[in-house]
Amino acid sequence: MECMISWRITRFFRQGGSEESDDRVAVESPLEIIVNDMPLVALMRLPGMDKELAVGFCLTERIIDGMEQVKLLRHCGQREAAAGRGEEAGEDELDRGNVVELEVDNPRGRERFAPAYVVRTGCGGADLSALEDFDEGCVASRLQVPLRVVLELGEKLAAGQEVFRATGGTHGAGIFDARGVALVVAEDVGRHNALDKAVGWCALHGVTLEDKLLMLSGRVSYEMSLKAVRVGTPVVVSLAAPTSLGLRVAERAGLTVVGFCDGRRCNVYTHGWRIVP
Repeated sequence: MECMISWRITRFFRQGGSEESDDRVAVESPLEIIVNDMPLVALMRLPGMDKELAVGFCLTERIIDGMEQVKLLRHCGQREAAAGRGEEAGEDELDRGNVVELEVDNPRGRERFAPAYVVRTGCGGADLSALEDFDEGCVASRLQVPLRVVLELGEKLAAGQEVFRATGGTHGAGIFDARGVALVVAEDVGRHNALDKAVGWCALHGVTLEDKLLMLSGRVSYEMSLKAVRVGTPVVVSLAAPTSLGLRVAERAGLTVVGFCDGRRCNVYTHGWRIVP
């Protein structure tokens, strides 16, 4: 599925004049996640890594605790159906979305999501009741990472963001090992979705997160801290700022949060013992 489209624009210049040209725009379209034949949520997302997004969402929202609960994972949608009939999908199908279906054992928390619940691009699926839904100090990893590795993560994240380089319209999330090696970089029009795609990729590939780093392009809000805490990632690094509630969650849970990491410097906000100068 296409993740970028061409859009005709008029470009104006401060010194005067204008020109007609084509610009590339990131696609935003809905993905519905169905769990055990019941609609769970519709996410506005960048097409691609849809199975990873569905699995990651279910993990970071604690619908499931692990991949051992997943008995079936299936992706279907308008474009896939058209391809199966030998047809070409039309442009209007950018807005029709796709569906990922999961069959899982003992799902929980589905009552938090109404059948027609849509998570907008800029919003996460976490709710305020979840702020108490973790144990103090639950992120117990003793991982320590050299500062040099942390400072290099932003450049490595950017290297994996092909859609952002072309459109400027996506967030990025990457999972890195303690040496700074990228295991996966995911992009999406929503920062929460980018994180969930990266987490879902790791789950589908059997990659554990207790000794990994999560690098983000966007702010570390309470939803992002909660998602990291729920999957046990010990260190979150961001190009942007944290929020007060994001830091309170991180401090209580034992999560290390690093912000404003631009390659030259960074701010360590919580549990700084994991970052070794």
